[in-house]
Amino acid sequence: MPSGDLHFCKSCTYAKATRKSVPKVREGDRATEFGGEVHSNVWGPSPVESKGGKCYYITFTDDKTQLTHLYLLARKNEAFESYKDYEAWCSTQLGAKIKILHSDRGGEYLGQEFILYLNSQGMAQKLNVHDTPQHSSIAERHNRTIVEHIRAPLHASGLPKYLWGEAAWHVVWLLNRTSTKAVDGKTPYEAAFGKKPDLRGIHEWGEKVWVRVEGGNKLGGRVREGRWIGVNDKSKGIRVYWPDKKTVSVEHNVYYDKTCSSISQLEGEELEEFVEMKIDELVIPPSSSNSTSNPSHIQLSASHATRDPPSEPSMDVEKPPSEAETRPR
Repeated sequence: MPSGDLHFCKSCTYAKATRKSVPKVREGDRATEFGGEVHSNVWGPSPVESKGGKCYYITFTDDKTQLTHLYLLARKNEAFESYKDYEAWCSTQLGAKIKILHSDRGGEYLGQEFILYLNSQGMAQKLNVHDTPQHSSIAERHNRTIVEHIRAPLHASGLPKYLWGEAAWHVVWLLNRTSTKAVDGKTPYEAAFGKKPDLRGIHEWGEKVWVRVEGGNKLGGRVREGRWIGVNDKSKGIRVYWPDKKTVSVEHNVYYDKTCSSISQLEGEELEEFVEMKIDELVIPPSSSNSTSNPSHIQLSASHATRDPPSEPSMDVEKPPSEAETRPR
């Protein structure tokens, strides 16, 4: 056979076939309007049921703004109802119509009822090639990020794992209010609604809180200890987990620990007042002319005044005679 002729070897292909690389270039341009393309994926089943018996969650991420919605599911076949809820929200709140739904080839997206509904609404369906999750990089990356951020607060707080659903809601709430390069450094919330999100009142997930309770006797306490597990936008309240009853409720009269041990919880004016108070309490010892003429030296001393304990004055102590001195001559 001439050296320049091509030859296809079936045996070589059989033995050496590998996965072909997925091009990093996106298929087409980014959507120019909300709902132009929506990425969706289902995660689960979870090894532990959440509150309410949920084992899965489904996400819908808008391609233009990266705004993500998450719905907890008891079964995969509830994905269709969740999609209709999301579609109704887009239409009512933003006046947007979904044009393309991008997902994998999971059975929850290929059911006859789901496909007929998309066709009746004139929506296109973009599907990945099987065994190639890279084609849906946005949805897959969001799911990986959400799961990682669920594990972290559950581990740090020591709360039971059946609260993973509450953690998932809080994670998505934060992701929507965190700046990202995908929308030129804005937050998905700002990209979608045109205003910056209000992050006041955010605390560490699982932090201990004290909630005022009504009723009780005249000598009893007026608060009850719970755990902070997120905000509730519908009622402008705080979601609190009660370890003793293993329930979750929405509360308003919530008190936090804002002592020195929890300075990270202070915000805005409260943090500024705390810092000013601590600076006023610092006692800077009399310094030499070098320190008075160098403001930076004073600041450095103040920053370390509460960290380094004061040195004790040295005392002259008579040393015991050495062995050489006591040896007879």
